[in-house]
Amino acid sequence: MKAILNIFFILLAAAFCFNGCSENDTSVNSNNNVTNQVPNKPKNPYPADSLENIDTSVIMVLSWQCSDPDPNDTLKYDVFISNDLPVGNTPIVTDLPNPSFGLGIVAASTNYYWKVTARDNKGGSATSNTWRFKTQIRH
Repeated sequence: MKAILNIFFILLAAAFCFNGCSENDTSVNSNNNVTNQVPNKPKNPYPADSLENIDTSVIMVLSWQCSDPDPNDTLKYDVFISNDLPVGNTPIVTDLPNPSFGLGIVAASTNYYWKVTARDNKGGSATSNTWRFKTQIRH
């Protein structure tokens, strides 16, 4: 009987860890109903992370992918960009309704570091990793 209880507690602990230790945070109200899950972390940036030799003669459009586990949530995005690390906490644009931003013409021979925060309409948020791209060397 003791061995069965030990196995039960091991399985219970494993189930808690696999279900309770996730990247997404879930809020629970007083009735034990799930109220919101935070958005998934923005991913798949364009330009791709660490891409170099970006053409400076065209308008740079940053884009990414993001979703929310709650099917009826809507997302808005804040974009942060800097030429140095760490990227600051002041966005260059807020409340974007789509996962893209027209940055404009970028400077030559320059490193750009950027990240995106996705916010859902219920107060949940998730921030991407910091991504980098470098523009062409000026000739």
